[in-house]
Amino acid sequence: MNRQLFNVALILCIYSVSAAGETAASEKITVHCQGNGQPLYLIVGGPAFTSKHLEPIQQQLQDHFRVCRLDMRGVGDNALLPIKDDISVIDQWLTDMAEVMPEQPVLLWGQSWGALQSLLFASRYPERVKAIVLSNAVDPELVSIEDIEIKRYLHSYVESKLSIDEMGTDVEKRHRLRSKIASYFLDAEQGWDYSAQFDHNDTNSKLNIQVWQEYRQNPLSLKDIRQLSTKISAAIYCRQDVLMPENHQRYSSALPTVKHHMIDGCAHYPWEEQPAEYYELLQQSFAD
Repeated sequence: MNRQLFNVALILCIYSVSAAGETAASEKITVHCQGNGQPLYLIVGGPAFTSKHLEPIQQQLQDHFRVCRLDMRGVGDNALLPIKDDISVIDQWLTDMAEVMPEQPVLLWGQSWGALQSLLFASRYPERVKAIVLSNAVDPELVSIEDIEIKRYLHSYVESKLSIDEMGTDVEKRHRLRSKIASYFLDAEQGWDYSAQFDHNDTNSKLNIQVWQEYRQNPLSLKDIRQLSTKISAAIYCRQDVLMPENHQRYSSALPTVKHHMIDGCAHYPWEEQPAEYYELLQQSFAD
């Protein structure tokens, strides 16, 4: 090989290595953090739903904590990260959490499914968790979601937003997503307005189903929850939540020494429906 061809080959080789490095870097989990102080991670519900709607909570707590949120692998910001077939999605999510969180014990806030995921993480990595606040948590036995389709709020106001001409189109797909989100609100108009920030890119229905199936194969027991009681600072509920009363009954029974707070006039999104009371309880729970 002459020197000119050798130089071209060398350049191509260097470019190839550089490109491979960029690909590896692009597979890192995207995390959004605000503020300074103790690390506090917001674990989103769903499962397989975007975390972007948790930004108001970040803003409320950022004066006292370094508040971070992340979309799970396969969802939202991290939708393009590969999902392995040889291990469970839940295992991959818990491993991702362990990799992005600092070594020092962190505070965890988990909403709905995110509460279960926080408990799963604490069960696997107890030394990595300082305290947990459970928000509108799904109970570990999943009793609270058995009749979820019946318990959700079906708002005629929302359904009227779809015209006959839009049926079978992408408009209908987005309407169904927004309608489902709104069905977790007491107030139809508030729920519909809130859902305007979401589209099909903010959720992954395939992963949603898969994660529930995986969890059912190896669920947390009430004994597991009791063993984590010293890590749980508080549990916050909405009286009109679609998970009520089963989630409150099971957690209050399993965790008698933990503080259980009930907010009236809200369903599943207390920071939107009753923000003043919710943020006061949240600050208090993490201060405790």
